[in-house]
Amino acid sequence: MIDNRTVITGSFNWSPSAAHQNDEVLLVIESPLLAAHFTREMDRLWRGAELGINGRLERKLAANRRRCGSGVRREVAGLRGAQWGGVARGVASCAN
Repeated sequence: MIDNRTVITGSFNWSPSAAHQNDEVLLVIESPLLAAHFTREMDRLWRGAELGINGRLERKLAANRRRCGSGVRREVAGLRGAQWGGVARGVASCAN
């Protein structure tokens, strides 16, 4: 919402890809009534928002760290080509 009367909505996410590559929808609507509705809804969503890492996400991250380690593999720094591909496949299996 802009200036309590203009609503910008759609799938456009304000990135270079959205601007130049993706098929996106962007609507600009001049309506104080609609802007008031959008403002109320956004205020409601923010009141219930959990910012940062919540408990559920922290437990998931901890489980991944136990299963996969820190994700830092110093011994792979000098690998190239096929050697690196094998390491990448091993790391990818821990990304889930």
